[in-house]
Amino acid sequence: MSEVLKLIELIKSKITADTDLMWTSYNSIEELIAEIDLNSKLVENNNEQGLEFFRHLFAPTGTLQEISMQNDWIQEYLNLSLEFDTLYEHLKL
Repeated sequence: MSEVLKLIELIKSKITADTDLMWTSYNSIEELIAEIDLNSKLVENNNEQGLEFFRHLFAPTGTLQEISMQNDWIQEYLNLSLEFDTLYEHLKL
């Protein structure tokens, strides 16, 4: 799980006060970060619900893809998404 947590921290570092959330369901950066932090704790405690939250966040046309497209880091998102998918598959085996 530590690799997933490192990936999540990297994603969090991309979300700044200037991040455009227009195409997401989040009303503020603080709301998004709070939900990421809450689910990071679940992942840290080997809770599958947290992992599924991030699976949804990384999904095609999901929140992170929308954020990355609006904020000019789509290529990095694609690479991180592939890495998450690989980690997720190994954890689910």
